Amino acid sequence: MLVCATPNKETGPSLPGTLFLQVPDTDFRDYLDEVDELLRFAPEILDAIEQDLDTHAREKKRLRMEDRKFFESRTDDLPELDIAQRSVLAEELTLAVGRPRMPGYAVCLFMMLRGFLGSLTSKPARRFLLESMSLHAFLQCRELKMPGWTTILENVNLVSLATRELIFDKQIELVLKERLDDFKQSTIDSTSVKANSSWPTDGKILTGLLSRAHRLGQQLHVLGLEDFRKGWVPRWLDEMDKLEFQICLSAGKPKSRGKMKKHYRKLLKKGGKAADALRLELSRLEEGLDEGTLPPSRRELLKRVLERIRSDIADAKRVLEYAGDRVFHDKKLPSTEKVLSLSDGSAAYIKKGGRDPVIGYKPQLVRSGNGFVTSLMVPQGNAADSIKLEPAIRDSIRRTGVIAELVSTDDGYASAKGRDELLGMGVKSVSISGAKGKKLTDPQDWDSEAHRDARRNRSAVESLMFTIKDGFEFGELGRRGIDAVRNELLEKVLGYNCCRIILMKKRRLEKLKPAA
Repeated sequence: MLVCATPNKETGPSLPGTLFLQVPDTDFRDYLDEVDELLRFAPEILDAIEQDLDTHAREKKRLRMEDRKFFESRTDDLPELDIAQRSVLAEELTLAVGRPRMPGYAVCLFMMLRGFLGSLTSKPARRFLLESMSLHAFLQCRELKMPGWTTILENVNLVSLATRELIFDKQIELVLKERLDDFKQSTIDSTSVKANSSWPTDGKILTGLLSRAHRLGQQLHVLGLEDFRKGWVPRWLDEMDKLEFQICLSAGKPKSRGKMKKHYRKLLKKGGKAADALRLELSRLEEGLDEGTLPPSRRELLKRVLERIRSDIADAKRVLEYAGDRVFHDKKLPSTEKVLSLSDGSAAYIKKGGRDPVIGYKPQLVRSGNGFVTSLMVPQGNAADSIKLEPAIRDSIRRTGVIAELVSTDDGYASAKGRDELLGMGVKSVSISGAKGKKLTDPQDWDSEAHRDARRNRSAVESLMFTIKDGFEFGELGRRGIDAVRNELLEKVLGYNCCRIILMKKRRLEKLKPAA
């Protein structure tokens, strides 16, 4: 781009530079341009994001109005004044002009950047964005400013899963429009992703649950209530923490079974005392609680705090029960009936093949022939692959609008019912590799050239798993809870697809150069 030292301001989509230093032509700049092209192709994305921001703003306004009514109600009305009041719904409120908020375009941009970088909170990601000349030139060209980090995170997290799904749909629609893929071939596979949680042990889980309940009980004064009485609880929790450390030191050593039982007996006894004391304090608080004295906003916050304390105490009782059965009676519960994480209660025990087990999730990914992800499903728990075959392929067909001619997968998805459902949807051929798949497939089809190619090319989905985990941090989560996890993984899929679009466009240009 030529730079001219004139007072005329250059307009247009090109990124501005300086007299001596131009904006570098990098993959990151290509990514920014691709996001801009997607938003110009589907402006309804911005409408959906603005609607999400409006919904949140209306809810905040409703709470402010309810608080104002609460404080006004504490002042007596005039004797002859009779004003009927009713509850106001957030949908009925009209937003007026207030403080400027982050534009929907910037919200979408930083959401896509989070999918590209894997995070917006890590130091490397923040340093990269702050020092990126491409990003600052991109924002300057659109008369946008770099928002603060808190503003970015608050607004990006307000984008709903439905809006992210809309972006996913429009992204695939753009791929079809550009003729980068015909989506006639699909490969499905699952992978394990690690939750934002440490590996669980009964002692650590028990101590953590009771410590969190006690800590929340000591913060009730913020809401104008009396804190839980401490009593012996802090001392018991401190002793439990030391016992848990001794258990970790003894684990795996010769003749340590007797020592571990001794430590566990003390740990569970003190844990039971602490749980009973906290439950007694919770009951005392609930008996004397008058929620009518609290403003509506504080009332909702108190409801969440008490529910968290109540849940932690109940979970601690469960851990006490099954930990005692395991240590002293050699009874083992399945992982689905255990508390596996303090921070993410929806995470599950995932073990795939000979790989190391993780506490996390098992998303299902459908890959197209040219490497685009056309479907992402994140079930709760360790769902069997076979029951997710039909829903995942159906979701892919709905998004692409193309019924795949060939669906290829591995032995984990072997299911006569699932195979028949795909054929009933119009899929011409279903290739399931492995011994189970061979039993379900007609011998003539199994030996056909099409099925042989499908089995040979199935390794392409393994390349997808490596690329998306290594390049987009798909294998490790930064957020907790099934809803936040689905949002995070979908953002990373959007980032991967965007980079794939750029790569396919470059390959097409390289093919056209010799012809020119």
